[in-house]
Amino acid sequence: MNSGIAFGNASTIDGLIERIEDEIGMSVTTIATGGLAKFIVPYCKKTVVYDADLMLKGLFLIYNKNEKTSK
Repeated sequence: MNSGIAFGNASTIDGLIERIEDEIGMSVTTIATGGLAKFIVPYCKKTVVYDADLMLKGLFLIYNKNEKTSK
């Protein structure tokens, strides 16, 4: 059952990436973050970059931009 969940989600991600690439006519960079993504990404056939701290990095950039403008 666990492998079905992992492979099923990986196949869904691969299929979504393929559809997006077909729609726009070029390859895309795919980033997975948070939750159980680190367990699913290794089973994807397409290249998917895993970044556990993507949201925190974005919030840090926003904080730095706002800090500079408030002085």
